[in-house]
Amino acid sequence: MNTRYSRRFLLRLLTSASVVSALSCSSEGTSLPKLQGSSLAKPENASDPKRRVTRSSKFAVYDSLMYGEKPKIGLTPILVTGRGYWKGQDYSKPDEAACRQLAREAAEKYSKVVVNIEHWQLDVRRASTEKVQESMNKILQVIRWMRSERPQLQLGFYGSPPHRDYWGPIRGNAGVLRDWQRANDALKPIADAIDFLCPSLYAFYDDVPGWVKYASANIEEAQRFGKPVYPFLWTRYHVSNRLRKLQYIEGDYWKTQLETVRDSGAEGVVLWDWFGFDRSKPNAIDPRSDWWQATVKFKQSL
Repeated sequence: MNTRYSRRFLLRLLTSASVVSALSCSSEGTSLPKLQGSSLAKPENASDPKRRVTRSSKFAVYDSLMYGEKPKIGLTPILVTGRGYWKGQDYSKPDEAACRQLAREAAEKYSKVVVNIEHWQLDVRRASTEKVQESMNKILQVIRWMRSERPQLQLGFYGSPPHRDYWGPIRGNAGVLRDWQRANDALKPIADAIDFLCPSLYAFYDDVPGWVKYASANIEEAQRFGKPVYPFLWTRYHVSNRLRKLQYIEGDYWKTQLETVRDSGAEGVVLWDWFGFDRSKPNAIDPRSDWWQATVKFKQSL
């Protein structure tokens, strides 16, 4: 998610991951690893209300708000980039020299980098096991090159695992949830290779209780992998919502999102937005906006 992308490309990139889990196919019989199932497989609910959750004492708020000007309130910088992994315009495979150069440049300013590659197929419910394995191998190669070049960099991967799922947790269908978990289990090699997970919890609707249920389930699913979890929150409604797309989320709703992530046991949160969605407005965060005021108060409360 880099400012040098065109607005049209970014919109296509952001909608590339499907919201729903309509397809299901078992990964049994493959060489892909499996994890022990969690409470999400229960048909009566999407997560276990009795699950013990400990709030992180060092909850971090990471800044991936791509604006030229923004107030300083103590957010922690993090690099989230979909550029720099390729040679020229060939996006079908990573380039070693490019990945190593990216690691060197990133390490000069950042301690954490989120690899954002969304065009390779990673969902065994929608692609063959062989295709997913091929994509995963390329991602693992990117991680290995960057890690060997700058071992001190902490690396994450945007979005998966787990695959973002809204309707599975909302509807609580046991079969759909089990298929979701199997698809996530297939990505365990990625989880093992990175330092932290970055589930995407963007808001598709103005249904606040629905968002809380979906977000809580996706965070719980990420926590099965045993790595620190830093969910992504977008300050706007997702572009798939025809009525609300790219509108800023209301202050109270945004406050609920921040508090839900904090109270889930996640180690932190990544705030994301890009000024290019409002080309007619200044390249700056409006400090009077409701979502920003909620962010300031939330940061002060930590």
